Amino acid sequence: MIRSALPSDAKAIAHVHISSWQAAYRDLMPADYLHSLSATLARREAFWSRSIESGESNAVVAEAGGQVVGWICMGAGRDEDAVVGESGEVMAIYVLAEHWHTGVGLALWQAGVQQLRAQGFQRLTLWVLAGNERAIRFYRRAGCVEEAGSERTLERGGVTLVEVRYQLSLSR
Repeated sequence: MIRSALPSDAKAIAHVHISSWQAAYRDLMPADYLHSLSATLARREAFWSRSIESGESNAVVAEAGGQVVGWICMGAGRDEDAVVGESGEVMAIYVLAEHWHTGVGLALWQAGVQQLRAQGFQRLTLWVLAGNERAIRFYRRAGCVEEAGSERTLERGGVTLVEVRYQLSLSR
């Protein structure tokens, strides 16, 4: 079941976030850094609770067996070159590893795209780690294309990582 996130989902969202990072990024980030993320659960839960309660975050969750197994968060584009009212962004989409390849991610993606279209955005953008081949395949199958020259770097766990921006036209 796909539905809007509630403040009471905050702990589950934080858990999915951490667990998904630990599975998806195990070959991209240091193991000790990924393991240390478990200690951030309470902080992440508090963030999501506040963010959902205040309406700052537009998050949608996927449930299976009464448990949150994935989520997507989207809204107005945050990049410097984002055109206000035109560019929407998928800030994050995460699914527990045991639910990969089950359609959960696609259902969340479709819900996110539908919401961005309903908000009047003409273009969707997102950032993905350049080495995250699973995610890149997913986004490409969804019709996203990499923006040439859009690389940026960030550091996680003492490792410098490269992200690339993908985009999708939301015009029908």
